[in-house]
Amino acid sequence: MSWPTLQQLRYFVAIADSGSFGVAAHEQFVSQPALSAQIKELERKLGVNLFERTNRGVLLTTNGDEVLKRARVVLREVVGLVEATKHDGKRLRGEIGLGVIPTLAPYILPDIVRSFKTMHPDADLRIFELKTNDLFDSLRRGEIDLGLLALPVFSDEFLSAPIAEDKFLLAMPSNHELARTQSPLKLEKLRGERVILLEEGHCLRDQVEQVCQLAFSEPSEIQATSMATLAQMVAAGMGVTLLPECAEKVEAGPGRGIVTRRFAGQSPSRTIGLIWRKSWPFAEMFTEFAEQVRKNKRFAKTVRG
Repeated sequence: MSWPTLQQLRYFVAIADSGSFGVAAHEQFVSQPALSAQIKELERKLGVNLFERTNRGVLLTTNGDEVLKRARVVLREVVGLVEATKHDGKRLRGEIGLGVIPTLAPYILPDIVRSFKTMHPDADLRIFELKTNDLFDSLRRGEIDLGLLALPVFSDEFLSAPIAEDKFLLAMPSNHELARTQSPLKLEKLRGERVILLEEGHCLRDQVEQVCQLAFSEPSEIQATSMATLAQMVAAGMGVTLLPECAEKVEAGPGRGIVTRRFAGQSPSRTIGLIWRKSWPFAEMFTEFAEQVRKNKRFAKTVRG
């Protein structure tokens, strides 16, 4: 009997989770024909049909449901096997995957990488820019080991540690009426403003919407695909936005056509933190790393201005 490969099992689980061959192929960075061929080969090796193909997607057969349960166990054990080799007693070594959300990666990643390499010089840190839900999925599958994102995380699968509080600033065109004052602004000043958001899928969008609700402000239907695009739209006079302080120097620096102002009182903010799987065998290493980042004066200056 020929045995299923780990790759075939990963593809199978990805299809079962997404309900689509096309989505699974995209997530696994493989063409759909290649993925379909591997699933056919897996079905041939097991001697059963794993999926029922419908116009709306795919459904697991009874046999497929049983294989899925066992495939998850196998893949978890393999992840555990690999993780057990990433430690020499004091430091991490080998390849460590770090997932970072797009609204943090361009601004604080250099400080994070420097701190990590200082603590674990023998580790090969691989960076993946992922939206929040994709980061969670990659952690679950063992494709990355550590995540850098906005907290809190509502899942008992992961452990987390906050590393900084990132305040929101009001970013507006340089000729905006509110740009005339240097004083912090009350949150109620958002009322009546066209607040531009990031597109769906970015957790920052949800956070800004929550702030708008506090200010009884209705966000604009205009959306941006990235922080850089968002800043350019503000500079062009299309509206205002809430800019994380960590992004201020990059996106609202001199000559960018954008003015930022702090909010009076308790400024709205997001908590930046690290997360990892609860099953990670060397969790204390990530806890110590988070503590080291919190003490990093250069990192604190980047986030808190």
